[in-house]
Amino acid sequence: MRSFEWVTRAEPHRERRRRIVREHPEIRALFGYDRRTIAVTLAVVLAQFAVAWSLGAFAARWWVVTLAAATFGAVLSHWCAMAIHEAAHDLAARRARSNKLLALIANLPMVLPAAMSFRRYHLAHHALLGVAGEDTDLPRSIEVRLIGAGRVRKLLWLFFYVVAYLGRAARFAKLPSRDEWINLAIQLPAAWLSWRLLGAPGFAYLLLSTLIGHSLHPVAGHFVHEHYVYAPGQETYSYYGPLNHVTFNVGYHVEHHDFMNVPGWRLPALHRIAKRHYDTLVSHRSWTWVLWHFITDPALGPHARIVRSRAVHEGAVRRSIRGGASDEGGTNAAGAAGFEASATGT
Repeated sequence: MRSFEWVTRAEPHRERRRRIVREHPEIRALFGYDRRTIAVTLAVVLAQFAVAWSLGAFAARWWVVTLAAATFGAVLSHWCAMAIHEAAHDLAARRARSNKLLALIANLPMVLPAAMSFRRYHLAHHALLGVAGEDTDLPRSIEVRLIGAGRVRKLLWLFFYVVAYLGRAARFAKLPSRDEWINLAIQLPAAWLSWRLLGAPGFAYLLLSTLIGHSLHPVAGHFVHEHYVYAPGQETYSYYGPLNHVTFNVGYHVEHHDFMNVPGWRLPALHRIAKRHYDTLVSHRSWTWVLWHFITDPALGPHARIVRSRAVHEGAVRRSIRGGASDEGGTNAAGAAGFEASATGT
């Protein structure tokens, strides 16, 4: 049976971050937030609802609804999800509550409540990258066993990726937080209003846009490109293609893990400054190719991830603390709290 690649080394981002900050202290100017995310997110949300209203108002046929959802609807829905990602790192506004509000707004056309749960659990992926049983992005062992390397099974796995992701999240589920209850209290009436005001075609368009935009659609290729091992020994990958323009540059994923408090808008500038650190890494130019390669290559599958034990991770954290080196730029306030909690086991 195929299995994860176990290593006894630390994740690479912390050390590379320190090297880059030492060599390029001017990178600190990129830290912070970027309000352009707010304007773009509001425009995307309005555009998605406008399309849904048009489909409902003209009683569009189901094939038209499906086609619309599979093309620009999936892009807009996924763009909303990437706004939630930016807000989870507090990269859209100065205050955490402003970022939460933006995430709640971005969640509205996605139908399914996700914003606050994503915010609650996502930072553990950064703090515990590759830690078996604790990295919220790692596939479960049942996924590895059932999917394996078969092309059809991998195709179906990606097609129903939302289901797989929810099942994965259940492993870490805790009692809903106050923010999650608020998210649910807003999203349920919003979904009901969408059904009433937009009609069945409009509502179906919103729901299909979310499901398709997070499955086999090219914009969802980053789910596969980010950490599945396409080159021996490399744990994280970046994508430098055109779809970055509709995902807040989430493709710059190595850069994002290196500097979580650099907004997506500024990640290309970060790459240019620290070019020699990034150009030596394997990267992708097409998310469509990434998906095709993942499905057709027998070496790839849910198992193709680099993992480490909690002991290895904590040992690396202790050595880092003893070394006293600066970790500036690696976390925002919430991320720092999450990382310290992971290091102390709380």
